[in-house]
Amino acid sequence: DDFEAFFRRCAIGLKPGGMIYVKENNVKDGFVLDTDDSSLTRSHKYFTHLFEDRCGFEIVKHKLQTKFPQELFQVRMYAVRPRPAT
Repeated sequence: DDFEAFFRRCAIGLKPGGMIYVKENNVKDGFVLDTDDSSLTRSHKYFTHLFEDRCGFEIVKHKLQTKFPQELFQVRMYAVRPRPAT
């Protein structure tokens, strides 16, 4: 899918030890498709699956943004890097 293809292309351009930083809205479970703006909002568990299982990245750190309005989706920041070849 597009997510995997994008991160695989990013991995090619990274210097050894380089990381990618991502800031994304998170839903509590699964994902939510907004047909008005064609956006897809994923859960933390879904992002973990995509990064680690599908793209071959490791999540070095993730952090939930604090002091965010309760009526909006949670926002989480991720620091990811390609898993070293074994």
